[in-house]
Amino acid sequence: MSAKKAHAFLLNTAKKEKHHAFYKFMQSTEVISIKTRIDPSLSLKHFLAKTIIGQQVSTKAAQSIWQKVKIVLDSRQSQTTLESLKDLGLSKPKASYILGIIKDEGIEKMTIDDLKQMSLEELTEFFLKLKGVGPWTLGVVRMFYIQDTDVFLEGDLGINKALINFFNSKTYTGHHYSPYRTYLCLYLWKSLNNV
Repeated sequence: MSAKKAHAFLLNTAKKEKHHAFYKFMQSTEVISIKTRIDPSLSLKHFLAKTIIGQQVSTKAAQSIWQKVKIVLDSRQSQTTLESLKDLGLSKPKASYILGIIKDEGIEKMTIDDLKQMSLEELTEFFLKLKGVGPWTLGVVRMFYIQDTDVFLEGDLGINKALINFFNSKTYTGHHYSPYRTYLCLYLWKSLNNV
C-alpha cells in the first residue's frame, strides 16, 4: 500500500512545486515498491559485505564477486583471511573492510528491530566507525535493510545525474518530497534507464 501512497505523494508534490519534468516522468512511470529491492534472507553482516562489494564496480562484476564471497561467509567465517578474500576478486581495501565486518561482534548481535529503534545519530555512530562504511553505505543500509522511507542518498552519481535532468541542480536534497525520499531516489534511478 505504501508504494502506491508514495507514488501519489511524489506526483502531487511535483505538480505543487512546479517540478514539471519530474511530474511528467511520474505520470508516465509505474509504481515502484521498496520491497522489490529488499532481500530478507541477508543478515546485516551479509548486507554490508554485499553493499561494499557493489561500490564503484559494475552490477555484473559485483554480483559475480558477491556470489563467491557469500559462499565463504556462509561456510567458514572464522578461517577467512585477507588473502582468501582477495583471491575472490576483491581489492585489498575492500577485502580488509569485509574482514573487519566479519570479525565485528557488534554487527553479529544487531537485529533489524534493534536498528529500527535507533535514532539517526545512533545509527551514524554505529556504522561510520566501521572501516569502508561511509555516509553513502549508511544511506543504503537505511533504505534497503532498515526500510526507512525517508532517506535521500546525497552524493550518489546516478541520483546526481537525475537531479540535473529534473531539477537542474546537483545539490537539491529532495526536502519537498519528505517523508518519501527513499522512493524519490528509486524513481530518480529508474529515470536513468528511460533516458
